[in-house]
Amino acid sequence: MLTLSRLRHRRRVPYWLVAGLIALATALLVGRLVSAAAAERARWGEVRTTVVTTRAVAAGTGLRGHVAERRLPAAMVPRGALAAVPDGAVAAVDLAAGEVVVEARLAGAGRSTVAARLPGGTRGVAVPTGNGLPVELGDRVDVLATFDPKDAGADPTVTVARDALVIAVGKDAVTVAVSTAAAPRVAYALATGTVTLVLSG
Repeated sequence: MLTLSRLRHRRRVPYWLVAGLIALATALLVGRLVSAAAAERARWGEVRTTVVTTRAVAAGTGLRGHVAERRLPAAMVPRGALAAVPDGAVAAVDLAAGEVVVEARLAGAGRSTVAARLPGGTRGVAVPTGNGLPVELGDRVDVLATFDPKDAGADPTVTVARDALVIAVGKDAVTVAVSTAAAPRVAYALATGTVTLVLSG
């Protein structure tokens, strides 16, 4: 004949058995998750603190308030990416939202908005907008110069700069970035001939 205490003991066994099985299953699941996370880390390698834009940044705009630090897998971080932004740095070109900030795409502190848009190795030259070409920031143009036929010979119009970047558009002039070598030719053309901007496709 079963006593009350033996009956309670028999009812207790299935409960502890189930509890033990649940604990075992939980431990196995946690172990698998930890192993998967370790494998993922091994696949991507170490992580690096990297500066990323939080919104689109136009060329010539200071980066303060437009960037944040993110920890990214080193394999996804491009060469030259910054871990911190220098004080006063501005975007030399347009930066997209979520872009990793690379040193080569920034201009140093103390530069004007127009100067910050100058690509390396270029000079900014203001060209009068007499021909009324409707250019915008970021357009590419060729700079043509027309001289007096008596002085220029058979072909009075020549190209003095190619693929120049428009970095400022004013009421009376368009500022273009030309190579250092082309800058003297453009200056001479402005002084002695008629300069025309032609949109480059």
